[in-house]
This record gives sequence, structure tokens and C-alpha cells, in this order.
Amino acid sequence: MKKIAIPITILMVVLLFCLTGCNTNFKFKDLALSSENVTAVTINYGLDNKETSKTEKIDKIVEELNNLDIEKCSEKIADNVFNDSVVGKVTMQVKDSKGKIGTFEMIFVETAVNGERVSLVKCDTLDGFKIKKLTKGIYKMSSLTDTNALLIKLFANCI
Repeated sequence: MKKIAIPITILMVVLLFCLTGCNTNFKFKDLALSSENVTAVTINYGLDNKETSKTEKIDKIVEELNNLDIEKCSEKIADNVFNDSVVGKVTMQVKDSKGKIGTFEMIFVETAVNGERVSLVKCDTLDGFKIKKLTKGIYKMSSLTDTNALLIKLFANCI
């Protein structure tokens, strides 16, 4: 009986660890970005491009993005989707605690996954920049209309 109890206990502990550590959602507010560490934001929507480095506008943009709670996309997505189907892009110049500046990018696309029209966002850093709480990956937005509304709102805040 004792021989079975030890492996079962270990298995239960591992299972509990996996269940608590496998949150697949990404909360933008966990990145703790603000106008203090974001020096510039560029928003591309359609064919238009706006850039700002004004503190109050950066705060509005970050506030809008802080409302995001997006789910990790479990389907296999081809990389060319993020070149061919781009709806909008948010690019931020971010300064870390050591003063190093890097780039954080969110690319929003509309595509079909399993026959259903969805909106995806790819979050990544560029230039070898690292953000501790960023889980790089592809995430699914709640709806196409929510994505477009978010991008329009962000674009309007950059004017």
C-alpha cells in the first residue's frame, strides 16, 4: 500500500503544479508599462501610421491595452499570416530598469482558423530585448469587432 501511495502523491503534486502554472491568458497590465518606461508608441492601422512620444497619449494607449485579457491560441498558425493579413500594429519603444531601450510589438491580424473568422495578435520583443512577464506567442482576441474597435481607439489616442 505504501509503495502505491508515494507515486500517487507525487503525481498529484505534479498535476496540481501543472494546473496552477498553465494559465494560457495574457494580461497586458502584467507588463507594468507606463509613460515612465515607454518612450514612444507607433500605431499602424490600415495604411495609416501615427507616432507619439507625449506622456498623456502614451498613458491613454497603455490604459486601453491594460484592458486586454487575451487567450493563447492553441491552433497552429503559419507565420506568413502575420505578413499577409495585418489589420494593425502597435510598436512601443520600452526602456528597462538599466536604461536599455528595446522594442515591443503587437501585430493584429484577421484570418480563418478551422473555418471560423478570428482575430489574432502576435506579441513579441525585437532587438533581443527581454521583458520578464512577457510570454511571447500568438493570442486570440475575443472578436473581430473588438479588435477593430481597439485599434481605432488606439489610433485616435495617437493623433
